[in-house]
Amino acid sequence: MSEIERKFQPLFNPKSVAFIGASNNPRKWGFIVLANLINGGFKGPIYPINPREPEIQGLKAYASAADLPETPDLAVIVTPPLTVPQVIDQCVAKGVRAGLIITAGFAELGGDRERLQQKMVDRARKGKMVLVGPNCNGIMRPSSKLYSAMPPVFPPPGPIAVVAQSGNVATSIVLRAMKNGFGCSCFVSSGNEADLHCEDYFDYMAEDPQTKVILSYIEGFKDGRRFFQVAKRVTKKKPIVMLKAGGTTAGARAAMSHTASLAGTDLTFDGACKQAGVIRAKDMDELRNIGAGLIRQPLPRGRRVGIVTAGGGWGVLAADACVRVGLEVPTLPEETLAELDGFLPPWWTRTNPVDLVAGLREGALIRSLESLLRCPRLDGVILLGIMAALPVELLPRSASQDVIKRRTEAMLQMIIDVYDQFMGLADMYQKPVVVGTEFPFAIGDVENQMATMLGKKGYICYPRPDDAAVVMASLASYAEYLRSWA
Repeated sequence: MSEIERKFQPLFNPKSVAFIGASNNPRKWGFIVLANLINGGFKGPIYPINPREPEIQGLKAYASAADLPETPDLAVIVTPPLTVPQVIDQCVAKGVRAGLIITAGFAELGGDRERLQQKMVDRARKGKMVLVGPNCNGIMRPSSKLYSAMPPVFPPPGPIAVVAQSGNVATSIVLRAMKNGFGCSCFVSSGNEADLHCEDYFDYMAEDPQTKVILSYIEGFKDGRRFFQVAKRVTKKKPIVMLKAGGTTAGARAAMSHTASLAGTDLTFDGACKQAGVIRAKDMDELRNIGAGLIRQPLPRGRRVGIVTAGGGWGVLAADACVRVGLEVPTLPEETLAELDGFLPPWWTRTNPVDLVAGLREGALIRSLESLLRCPRLDGVILLGIMAALPVELLPRSASQDVIKRRTEAMLQMIIDVYDQFMGLADMYQKPVVVGTEFPFAIGDVENQMATMLGKKGYICYPRPDDAAVVMASLASYAEYLRSWA
C-alpha cells in the first residue's frame, strides 16, 4: 500500500464509523446523513454520539468519543460550528485518523468563522487526523458500502470518481452517470477544503484501481500552483475532466460566499488546464459525456475523423460540429471509396460523411464502419444512427402488452449485441468509435433501460451529433497530451 493509500484508508475504507451529532429528529442532518449511512448497508460498527439519547435509529448511542468501545477509523461530525474544535480534540485523543465535517458556518462567512476553521484544522493536523469539509454534503465509497452523505443517493460501484466543491453539483454529476448505467468509485463533496484539497483527492484517485476517470467541479483553488503540479502528475495516469465555475464577476463573488474559494480568471485557468492535460467541460452533461467516453474508448492517433450516418442531415451537422471543435473531416482515398462502392447503393454520395442514404441493406452499417476504421487517413469514426444495424420488424397496433414487453427486451439485447460489434472493431483497429443516435421506438422507461444496459458495459449513446464531436475532440486532446510526455 502506498503512502497516499494509507493516508486515505480510514476515510474511504473505514472498518468503523463514529457519528457525532447523531439525531432521532428526521428534520436534522444528524438524522438524515446517519440514516443514509445505515440504509446504504455499511458493514462495520456505527457508533452514534449524542449525550442526551441512549439510542439513535436503533443503535446504541454514546455520550462522547471517549466512551466508545474501540477507536473508529472515521468520525462524521454534524454538530454546531462553535463546538467542532472541541469535538476534533476528543477525536484526536481517541486516535481517530479521519473526519468528515458536514457542518457549515466557517470560512465562507469570513471574519471570526475563518479563524474558527483554522483552529479546527490546526488541532486535527497536530493529531495527524485528516479532514473533509467543512460545509460539505459528504463522501461515498460504494465498494465499501459507505454512503455518508446528505442525499439519499446510492450509486453502485463503478469507474467514475467525483470530486466537487459543491455538494449538490456533486450529486447532480453522480445522478447523470447513474442514469447512463455508470457506477461510482468515489464521491467527495469537498466543501471549504480547510484541510484536504481537491489535489489531495486527485492524488489518491490516481492510485485507486477502481477509478478510471475523475470528474470534478471546481469554484477556485487555495494554491493554484499546487493544483497545476498535481494535475499534471495525475493526468499522466488517468484523465481529469473538469467543470470550472466562477468565471464571471458574479460567479466569482458567489464562489467566495459559497465555499470561500478564490475563483481566478478563466483565461489563466484555461491555459493551466491545457498545460496540465485537464479536459474542460462547459456543463454537467458534457462533463458526464466526456468522462464516459474516456472509460472505454481507444485513444485516437490524430484528429482525422470519418463519419457514418444513417441520414444525411445528421452527417452535415456532425461535419460542422467536428470542425468547430478542432477535428478534421478529410476526403476518403480511392481505395476506401471503391470498398464502399462494393456494398452501398450506386447513388451514395462517395464522400465523408458516408451517408447510407436511408438504406436498409443488411450489414451495410457495420461494413461501412469497418471500412473507415481500416482507412489509414482516419483516426476515429463517429457513427450516427444505429437503426440500420437492427432488424426491421414493426409491431401491429393491436399487439398485447406481453408481446410489446418481449419485443422490447429482444430489441434491447440486439442493441447491446450491435454495440459489442462496434467496440470489438474499435479494439481491433485501436481507433475510437463514438456513437450518436436516436431511437424512434425508445421512449420513457425503454430509453432508461437501454442507457443502463449500455453503461454497465462501459458504452454510451450520445443524443446529438454535437455531443459525439465534443467527445471525439476530447479523446484527441487527451491523446495528444499523453504523447507529449512519451
